[in-house]
Amino acid sequence: MLFFGTLSTAILANAASPDPSPAAGAATKHKASPDAIKAARLTRLKNQAGLTADQEAKAKPIIDKYVDDRQAANGDRAKLVSLKTQFDTDINAILTPDQRTKLAAAKTATVDKMKAARAKKAAASPSPATTN
Repeated sequence: MLFFGTLSTAILANAASPDPSPAAGAATKHKASPDAIKAARLTRLKNQAGLTADQEAKAKPIIDKYVDDRQAANGDRAKLVSLKTQFDTDINAILTPDQRTKLAAAKTATVDKMKAARAKKAAASPSPATTN
């Protein structure tokens, strides 16, 4: 009973004061902190390649440097490409051949998934040329 009372109060409060500009909230992107990005990259690498504890210890400073350098690059595309190439080289150096294969397969799967999502989104939205 108390739960439903609390829930209905919250619903009424939201209905009484709706967000005046829902588009403003959608346009504002939340940027993850560099520490969160570093942790997420390490976790993803551990899951995709199956890192050992020793490899994890070696990967952490590589990831930390890469994320910090990306932040400092300020969108300089040439610098970002160079950093990514160096990052891939450094990470591959600590992986076994089997882990490199697993990581490459995971990257390919991610790219394929992104392409499929883009294609689906493009197919769902009408093109400006076909609308009257």
